[in-house]
Amino acid sequence: MGGESIMNVVMEKLKELLVLLVNFGGFLEEELEKVFPAASREEKVRHWIQVGTPFLILGVALLLLYCCVSCCCRYCCGRRSGGVMKMMKAPGRGGHLIPRTVFESDPSGYFRALHADGR
Repeated sequence: MGGESIMNVVMEKLKELLVLLVNFGGFLEEELEKVFPAASREEKVRHWIQVGTPFLILGVALLLLYCCVSCCCRYCCGRRSGGVMKMMKAPGRGGHLIPRTVFESDPSGYFRALHADGR
């Protein structure tokens, strides 16, 4: 198969996909017309907006509450306990990051473990 024949096959498949999407769009339009007939469409849409609005408001409020609590814990409460854990490049480990407290608590133990690993 040459490059031109592959392009022809790809173009034919894209045309088939386009026809499939057009047919699917027509099917969706028919189904929506059954569910929301033109005579009562405005009334049904208004009803669903009235039913869904409290749930949408509740969801947004819960999301905002979650964001505020997580920010408060991260910035206010975290500073009392030392804040965000400081990281450093691990000596002898090719730039891997480790918590600074691990190295500072026992530097000689860190290097013993490093040499025991054969690095």
